Amino acid sequence: MGLHKNLILTILLALSCCQPKDRKTTDPDTTMHQSSDLETLRYLKEVEWPQAYKEQDTLLLDRILGDDFQMITADGEWSNKALQMERIKTSPMDHDHFSYEIKRLEVLENGTAIIAGTGHIINNSVETNYESSNILIKREGNWKAVLSHVSGIIQLEAMHEHGNVKLPSEGDFSYLLGSWKRTNEKAGKETFEHWKKINEELYVGLGYTLKELDTVWKEDIKLRRSENHWHYEVLGQGDTIATPFKVTKVWENGFECFNPINEFPKTIRYLKERDTLFANISDGNTEIDFTFVNVTR
Repeated sequence: MGLHKNLILTILLALSCCQPKDRKTTDPDTTMHQSSDLETLRYLKEVEWPQAYKEQDTLLLDRILGDDFQMITADGEWSNKALQMERIKTSPMDHDHFSYEIKRLEVLENGTAIIAGTGHIINNSVETNYESSNILIKREGNWKAVLSHVSGIIQLEAMHEHGNVKLPSEGDFSYLLGSWKRTNEKAGKETFEHWKKINEELYVGLGYTLKELDTVWKEDIKLRRSENHWHYEVLGQGDTIATPFKVTKVWENGFECFNPINEFPKTIRYLKERDTLFANISDGNTEIDFTFVNVTR
């Protein structure tokens, strides 16, 4: 019996040593590298790739595209790196506004990455969207695009309304000038906006909220004409880069601007009626209204 028990114990110990571990440990270096790759890929897709086409930077595009790169367009046409390099020399991307909204960003264990999302193009206040997917491979420490596929191109309705007023490129925003105090602010707080005109192509604004004389919120605003179009730029408290909105509708004493990829708001509106300035920010679901009266001294 003693020998039998010892044999059973030996077998059980051997089996236990062969069992897989229930707990899995994550290598901190692996997690760090994955995070770094995701940041690199995001910057490549959102900033560098559009920049290469806009600025006709062939050196940058050459670094992004692998020699075996291929693209399939929405029309089913195939293109390669050589054709893309030739295109960039002759046809710069001259959209009024372009941004890419990443909806899937994933790095696989075999050194392959997937980037998929929606491109937003605005020309003459008309927005065109498209869907695209991209496959990249890490080679000698650098991510190289090897395949892109574009589909689902749709043109949205025109985003500006002319009527009898000026086009967005000709907007006059003098009605904003002066100091304004919000009348529908929460009790205990005071919100102000101050606007001044620098020249025919630049207005600057300052918005801030006070609570017991302490500034609890501040933002710097610019209405700037660039490339024959007006842009509304907001630099919020703590931000290092301004959030751009494109002016898409212009009325005699009001305007609307739009940024489809900003989380909130996506749309900002101003309208002056007599001595009152109305403003509204929204994302299509949530809206916040502001009512200001002129307190210029």
